[in-house]
Amino acid sequence: MKNYISFLLTIMIVLSSILPVMADSMTTDTSIDLKKAIQIAKNSFDLNTEGYVFTHNYNESQDGLSEWYLNWNRTNDSISVSVDAHTGDINHMSFWKTTYNDPPKISKFKREDAIKAADEILKKLQPEKYKEMKLIVPTSLNPGYEYDSYNIQYIRQIKGVAFQGNGVNIGIDKNTLELKNYNFTWYRGELPDSSKAINLTEGKKAFNDNSELGLAYIIRYDNTTKLNKAILVYNLKNGNIPVDAITGESIKDTYHGFDSMAMGGAGGMEMAENEKAMTPEEIKATEDVSQYISKQKALIIGEKYALINKKQSLSYSSLYNYRDGRNARWNFSWSYDNHKEEEYAYSNIAIDAISGEVISFYKGDSILDQLYSQGKPNYSIEQCKSLAETFLKEISPDKYTQTEYKSSENENTDKPRNYQFNYERNVNGIPCIGNGLNVTVSNLTGEIISYNNNWNDIEFPKPLNTLSLSDAYTELYKNVNFQLQYINHYDYELKTSKNTVRLVYVFDGFSGMIDPKTGLGLDYNGEIVKDKDVGTFEDIKGHWAESDILALVEVGILNTETRKFFPNEKIKQKDFIKILLNSLQPYYNILPLSLKSEMSDEDYEKYYEQAISRKIISEEEKNLNSEVSRIEGAKMFVNAMDLAYLAKKYEIFSINFNDRDNIPDELKGYVAIVSGLEIMTGNNECFYPSGAITNAETSSMIVKFLTR
Repeated sequence: MKNYISFLLTIMIVLSSILPVMADSMTTDTSIDLKKAIQIAKNSFDLNTEGYVFTHNYNESQDGLSEWYLNWNRTNDSISVSVDAHTGDINHMSFWKTTYNDPPKISKFKREDAIKAADEILKKLQPEKYKEMKLIVPTSLNPGYEYDSYNIQYIRQIKGVAFQGNGVNIGIDKNTLELKNYNFTWYRGELPDSSKAINLTEGKKAFNDNSELGLAYIIRYDNTTKLNKAILVYNLKNGNIPVDAITGESIKDTYHGFDSMAMGGAGGMEMAENEKAMTPEEIKATEDVSQYISKQKALIIGEKYALINKKQSLSYSSLYNYRDGRNARWNFSWSYDNHKEEEYAYSNIAIDAISGEVISFYKGDSILDQLYSQGKPNYSIEQCKSLAETFLKEISPDKYTQTEYKSSENENTDKPRNYQFNYERNVNGIPCIGNGLNVTVSNLTGEIISYNNNWNDIEFPKPLNTLSLSDAYTELYKNVNFQLQYINHYDYELKTSKNTVRLVYVFDGFSGMIDPKTGLGLDYNGEIVKDKDVGTFEDIKGHWAESDILALVEVGILNTETRKFFPNEKIKQKDFIKILLNSLQPYYNILPLSLKSEMSDEDYEKYYEQAISRKIISEEEKNLNSEVSRIEGAKMFVNAMDLAYLAKKYEIFSINFNDRDNIPDELKGYVAIVSGLEIMTGNNECFYPSGAITNAETSSMIVKFLTR
């Protein structure tokens, strides 16, 4: 076996050494040779490649695309360009340069400036095709200041019909307007004729005939309660499946938007790796707690279901306590590995630490793998399904009676070595997406290879005052855009790597869910989809702080959901804390709703937890709805910069404000720092320490804080 592998590696090395020669010889059938490709790349982007190491590759894909891949590299930067070997089009370009400084947090140029720069690039590279493209307005206009470039997208239009996946993406540097990257995709084959498409009414009827809208529960994590919760929705059971606009037939696909066993609270072993493991002392202590079964009892259960080979030994054990309402779990792994004999075995199981119920397991060994490589299936899918159901009746009889078998359109079509069966949970006669039982059966031995019991112990809302099915369809079409589009489609039944282009009717950017009472579209978190943010406030036009406010909107620190900013109103402490923290951590929001304009006091608690943890404010200073004085604001800014230790040495500072006697000695260091950095400057040579800060003043201070 080892000699065979060595032989293969030798062949691969030999082949790799002659690939460049083969690549050059393949170009005889293309109109663009290597020399011309280099010239196109350098002329398109005015490249100066002196001092770079040049490499190249040539590739032909099964869909007919032939490309030259050109790369220039040196120590601190690189350039990559791909050129279509038939048309000379630039398909891809990227500049990479090592930077040792973080980009400015407030960008020098606005998105509108980047669009103008992108337009000029696109007109130069694709002067004719530019006329066939439309600029895409993103769902969010604020990428956040951690990104150093704007992503400008254009989509191809054919007689007013968008072609998803065709067009151009251009990355423009936010501070220099230089091109960062460019990606061009353009299907050159024949397209379905949109004049032959069925009309919209016929498209809706075809969709209704081939789809199934129904009530369903989804499970989502609630950041406020720290628990999983059930949300009732109207859900397209087969997902947002397109309708062929020429034939009126639904287009089957393997991806249906929601995977019945993939969503909701995780029940598999993968979650354990993300939890903090308990120490041996803590595990021993929990064994004394009467509600937990002992490790020994859990091991007996685990060995019954998970062990596949008597030579296996226990390699891992742990007890995890979850914070989302789930019971603690025992997790065990067994392994065996004999390299000399090429034998191995592995097993893993999770067991509820209170009830002793098996949550999940998987197992396998070298014997099974050898059988798979040599033999043909001994069990049909029907026989394996029967074995799966017999197993479920044994391991979880009560839950099994609350499920319904859910087949998949492409389930087991490739005659795999294992068959997988999903049984979806039903509550109040309504399917619960993401909850249920999953079993994998070997079609060679009939063994149960894996099992997953994903079952949340939570309350489910009653299906009261919901729309009728007819009204739900009416609201669906009213609230979600159902339109003609060109799409790339892969036919899994044909088993070919080539995509075909189809003209379809489909819901645009739809999660597959609507609110069961209002019919409004929902996002994947089960929250009502808001209109696209227009990127401005209605009440700041001409205000002295307008540019600063818009700068914070641009980077996502502020949002314009309510369309009102009230610039002259005094800011509340809770909003000052929220904006300050949003400016400190661009990579994630404290809450998914952290930029919502309307928040309850309970929602703000997460911000205060962070602010207190970072010593920006103390628990004693916490007063959500109080106004923020200038001296309080100065103190929070200095604390946010981790300079409190310096500010407390007030005797080393000298401030020249006329009202310095109104500033307590222990706070003069804070004033000196914020005024010295020009985050907070005085007026008429006074600091006005007790004056209340307005929303507009806060925005101006935050901009200065970020650009100091």
